[in-house]
Amino acid sequence: MKQKNFSNYINDLRVEYAISKLKNDAVYRNYTIKAIVTNEVGFNIATSFSTAFYKNTEIKPSYFIKELSK
Repeated sequence: MKQKNFSNYINDLRVEYAISKLKNDAVYRNYTIKAIVTNEVGFNIATSFSTAFYKNTEIKPSYFIKELSK
Protein backbone atom coordinates (compact mmCIF):
# COMPACT_ATOMS: atom_id res chain seq x y z
CA MET A 1 0.00 0.00 0.00
CA LYS A 2 1.36 3.39 -0.97
CA GLN A 3 1.65 5.89 1.85
CA LYS A 4 -0.04 9.28 1.44
CA ASN A 5 1.44 12.57 2.46
CA PHE A 6 -0.47 14.60 5.04
CA SER A 7 -1.98 16.97 2.49
CA ASN A 8 -3.40 14.13 0.39
CA TYR A 9 -4.72 12.41 3.50
CA ILE A 10 -6.58 15.57 4.60
CA ASN A 11 -7.93 16.12 1.08
CA ASP A 12 -9.21 12.54 0.98
CA LEU A 13 -11.01 13.07 4.29
CA ARG A 14 -12.57 16.28 2.98
CA VAL A 15 -13.77 14.55 -0.18
CA GLU A 16 -15.21 11.64 1.81
CA TYR A 17 -17.04 14.12 4.04
CA ALA A 18 -18.47 15.94 1.01
CA ILE A 19 -19.60 12.65 -0.54
CA SER A 20 -21.31 11.61 2.68
CA LYS A 21 -23.10 14.94 3.01
CA LEU A 22 -24.17 14.91 -0.64
CA LYS A 23 -25.57 11.39 -0.36
CA ASN A 24 -27.43 11.99 2.89
CA ASP A 25 -28.63 15.60 2.70
CA ALA A 26 -30.81 16.72 -0.21
CA VAL A 27 -30.44 20.39 0.78
CA TYR A 28 -26.66 20.06 0.51
CA ARG A 29 -27.07 19.01 -3.13
CA ASN A 30 -28.59 22.41 -3.89
CA TYR A 31 -25.43 24.26 -2.84
CA THR A 32 -23.05 25.46 -5.51
CA ILE A 33 -19.75 23.63 -5.84
CA LYS A 34 -18.00 26.78 -4.65
CA ALA A 35 -20.17 26.93 -1.51
CA ILE A 36 -19.47 23.29 -0.73
CA VAL A 37 -15.76 23.74 -1.34
CA THR A 38 -15.13 26.91 0.65
CA ASN A 39 -17.82 26.86 3.33
CA GLU A 40 -18.30 23.18 4.04
CA VAL A 41 -15.19 21.11 3.33
CA GLY A 42 -12.36 23.61 3.72
CA PHE A 43 -10.73 23.81 0.32
CA ASN A 44 -9.62 27.29 -0.75
CA ILE A 45 -9.92 26.67 -4.47
CA ALA A 46 -12.73 24.83 -6.27
CA THR A 47 -10.38 23.30 -8.83
CA SER A 48 -8.32 21.73 -6.05
CA PHE A 49 -11.47 20.13 -4.68
CA SER A 50 -12.55 18.95 -8.14
CA THR A 51 -9.14 17.40 -8.75
CA ALA A 52 -9.15 15.61 -5.38
CA PHE A 53 -12.76 14.51 -5.89
CA TYR A 54 -11.96 13.13 -9.34
CA LYS A 55 -8.86 11.35 -8.03
CA ASN A 56 -11.01 9.55 -5.42
CA THR A 57 -14.14 8.85 -7.46
CA GLU A 58 -13.10 9.10 -11.13
CA ILE A 59 -16.05 11.43 -11.77
CA LYS A 60 -16.43 15.19 -11.47
CA PRO A 61 -18.37 16.59 -8.48
CA SER A 62 -21.00 18.24 -10.68
CA TYR A 63 -21.77 14.92 -12.39
CA PHE A 64 -21.89 13.16 -9.01
CA ILE A 65 -24.43 15.68 -7.71
CA LYS A 66 -26.46 15.46 -10.92
CA GLU A 67 -26.66 11.67 -10.63
CA LEU A 68 -27.70 11.84 -6.97
CA SER A 69 -30.47 14.29 -7.81
CA LYS A 70 -32.15 11.91 -10.26
